[in-house]
Amino acid sequence: MNVNEYGIIFAFSTAFNMSGFSSISIDFVKPDGTTLTVSNPSVTVPNVDLPTTVGTFLANKYAQYTFQPGDVDQVGLWAARVVYTDANPQHLISDVGTFTVNL
Repeated sequence: MNVNEYGIIFAFSTAFNMSGFSSISIDFVKPDGTTLTVSNPSVTVPNVDLPTTVGTFLANKYAQYTFQPGDVDQVGLWAARVVYTDANPQHLISDVGTFTVNL
């Protein structure tokens, strides 16, 4: 991914079933330490498996978001995690994943 790109779908696999979410968000920590938080309805939990280059993300166990103009505004190492809450109430935070944004 390159700085200033948008329209790119970011999919994040988790170890938990998120089909019953009451709120779902993805926190992106930028290289300068600031955070971009996106949440439902922009973040979805698809109910179909998603084949990827790193394996298959299972239905209801991944969140996805389509980057919007202005979101990807810094070059470097980004971190991301999913924050999930349901009606039980259960509040889960995924492990952190990283990705690089190029110039």
